[in-house]
Amino acid sequence: MREFGELLRTHRIGAGLTQQQLADFAMVSVRAIRDLECGRTRSPRAETVRLLAEGLRLDEGSRADLQQAGGRAAGRTAVAPPAPAGSSGVIVGREAEAAALTALLTEGRPGVGAPGARDVSGRVPEARGGAGVVFGAPLDRTSGRLITITGVGGVGKTRLALEVAGDLHFRHGWSVLWHPAQASPSVDDEQNTVLVTDQRPDPRLLEEHPRLRIVVTALAPTGLPGEHVFPLGALGDDAAVRLLLTHVHRVRPAFKPEPANQAALMGLVHELDGLPSALEFAAGWFMVYSPQHLLERLRSNPLDPTSAHLRDALRRSLSTLDDEGRELLARLAEGEDAGHSAPMRDLCVRGLVRRAGPRYEVLNLVRAAVREPVSGPHLAAGVALTWPV
Repeated sequence: MREFGELLRTHRIGAGLTQQQLADFAMVSVRAIRDLECGRTRSPRAETVRLLAEGLRLDEGSRADLQQAGGRAAGRTAVAPPAPAGSSGVIVGREAEAAALTALLTEGRPGVGAPGARDVSGRVPEARGGAGVVFGAPLDRTSGRLITITGVGGVGKTRLALEVAGDLHFRHGWSVLWHPAQASPSVDDEQNTVLVTDQRPDPRLLEEHPRLRIVVTALAPTGLPGEHVFPLGALGDDAAVRLLLTHVHRVRPAFKPEPANQAALMGLVHELDGLPSALEFAAGWFMVYSPQHLLERLRSNPLDPTSAHLRDALRRSLSTLDDEGRELLARLAEGEDAGHSAPMRDLCVRGLVRRAGPRYEVLNLVRAAVREPVSGPHLAAGVALTWPV
């Protein structure tokens, strides 16, 4: 049998989580995770094992293996999701998106004013202040109950889903299921339930369970009937600076924003597109760089201070495009104004480009990933670590 620490580390890395991220998701201290992974602690409490399994969103088989490695009998666990991290229980900069997504799920149909949400066609019937509103089309039995959060890798789709699931469970009393699409989840039809998955769900689940809602986190829409697409964009400037400082204070607690470094902090979030994962990894460099020096390094190569996981996530986003989308993105990366088109809408839904006044622009990190020459192994599932030209 594999040691608990080794198995925990394998699952964490496979999920693309840092120790701090897993600690936030699972309500377990970073020190406890570090001690478990290095073997300093060999007999975790049953509650710790449960929280870690929930934070990792393990399927039943993997959960049982983790429980067995920890010396615990496998069994059915509570449905409570990992609680959101951060001050006041809300993830930094996503208050509006979390409220809109919660409203969509609890109302059971599209609601006015939810930022960024669209139906599967991508149409937005009305705009107020530049934000889209959700479609209010007539509902069938499944319409409005399947929501797909789309966006580029590292934008925080899973983190938003965790936030909303926690709100539904703790404030509204819903049951929460973390389940892979390959298995059939056990749904209690006596209570409202939300299933969170990063796989294409079986649409029959919504027909069979009328009180079920499904939230999918994906790079692109699933295309299933009745789907509502919720594109998640990068953080705005102020929110991005707040999130960057939150992470910086974990490595430099005494760091303070001041007039002398304010321009550099704003420059950092611009270079990193306000992408939460990029901001988190860049914050680690504050241990050795001043904001000004880090900004100089970013301007020469914005991917330089990020993690291999984020690089792979960006390339995985690129690999999902068809030939037309790839060609359009390459043209946009070279500064061409490509106008408005269905492929452009698709790039927006995937979070690879964004509106900049009357034009569209490619995210800075995406442009760097497009241009960066890559050689070496392939990602899992045969995704090449190269940009097709």
